[in-house]
Amino acid sequence: MSKGAAPEPIPSRFGMETINSAVQTLAIVLAGAWGVYTFVYEAKIAPGLAPPSVSVTSTLERVGQRGDLVAIRSTVTRTNVGQTEVRVLGLTYNVVGVKVRFTEGSVMPGKMPEEVSMSSTIAQARYYDEPEGGEVLLRHGVLFEGATAQPSGPSGLNPGETVSRDLVFYADPTRFDSIRFLIELSYAKMSEPPVPLVFEVGRDGHVSAVPGPDCRAEPSRCRALMTTDFGTEFSLWQH
Repeated sequence: MSKGAAPEPIPSRFGMETINSAVQTLAIVLAGAWGVYTFVYEAKIAPGLAPPSVSVTSTLERVGQRGDLVAIRSTVTRTNVGQTEVRVLGLTYNVVGVKVRFTEGSVMPGKMPEEVSMSSTIAQARYYDEPEGGEVLLRHGVLFEGATAQPSGPSGLNPGETVSRDLVFYADPTRFDSIRFLIELSYAKMSEPPVPLVFEVGRDGHVSAVPGPDCRAEPSRCRALMTTDFGTEFSLWQH
């Protein structure tokens, strides 16, 4: 008795359609999940991982004169140019009067002195020689909430936020040729613990805000501290 040939399997159209539909559904779910993750990462995770970044600029304007003294208004602007909220901890200004020494010769020497050629910076000009340092005319500093135990107001900056501060100071143009306006800003991420600061006057007479004794005892507490410096030169000659 001979055996008949086995019947060929009939493709299941229902099964293929089910698989295809399941694959498409899975793709849609994965795409949606990726979109949600991307949104959460860009809105929440990335800003939290980004380092703090604050820019500082200043403008100086002559606003009056009485006797030999001129009044100069400074406008200092600080802007959070990063992606994370920033806690401003300290702000210091140093105003330095600069007297220029004018020379008789107008020819700049062609050969550099040996001590200059071996340096990382060079400053040579015809007609004058600017002395280093200068006389400190004003020291001004503020420690904000978190940097000091003394009563002080908070100073936070959201991403993109800008704050300006005006200050008027005075100088004698009969004694100085220009003003050097120096700014130092200390800050950290708002999500980090605040860093304690104290004022310190250096050998050049400039005031600065530096980490307090607690930082020396516990250095890890103050690793979040960041600083930004900016300087502006302003001529006192009459326009």
